[in-house]
Amino acid sequence: MTQKSETTEDLRVLRTRKLLQQAFIELTVEKGFATLTVRDITKRAMINRSTFYRHYLDKYDLLEQYMNEIYELTEDQAFLAEKQEATSPSPLNLLKHIQQYADFYRVMLSAKGDPYFMQRFRQNTEKRFRSFSTQIPAQPEPDAPPIDLRLICIAYAGIGATTWWLEQEQSCPPEQLARWMSQLSSAIAGPSLKP
Repeated sequence: MTQKSETTEDLRVLRTRKLLQQAFIELTVEKGFATLTVRDITKRAMINRSTFYRHYLDKYDLLEQYMNEIYELTEDQAFLAEKQEATSPSPLNLLKHIQQYADFYRVMLSAKGDPYFMQRFRQNTEKRFRSFSTQIPAQPEPDAPPIDLRLICIAYAGIGATTWWLEQEQSCPPEQLARWMSQLSSAIAGPSLKP
């Protein structure tokens, strides 16, 4: 296969995936995740079901791969920002993404969403803070909660803050919410996890 045909194939794959993801997001907002079918997605994207199955196993696999792409994107952006500022992890890039797809996240973080989505969302937040906390030498404080417990609380607080923000129709800019979330995270983390 020549370089040109490989590039064309890559562009077709990217285009197809983008169409499927867009249809997935739109239909999740309209119908909720639980009632959404692969047939619904392929019909909206105007793509054959066999094409869908070349890219994804089912709607859960599509959701998983979409979450991985978003996590990688926001992780790369956050890494660059943190490297320049040398601060603790900021949710700003993720919040900007959530703002762009607010209706989708409003559904997915509600009862109409999928519990696995919320679990992965929490785990990604916890993972980001865990990687940051391993870079800081922590001196255990007497009677302080274990670091694992504090990281889990930060992750759940992040979901709560994000859900509140979505329910408030993003009443403040993502930059403000990111500052508030950083303040809450610092309060929960305690001195041993602060930079």
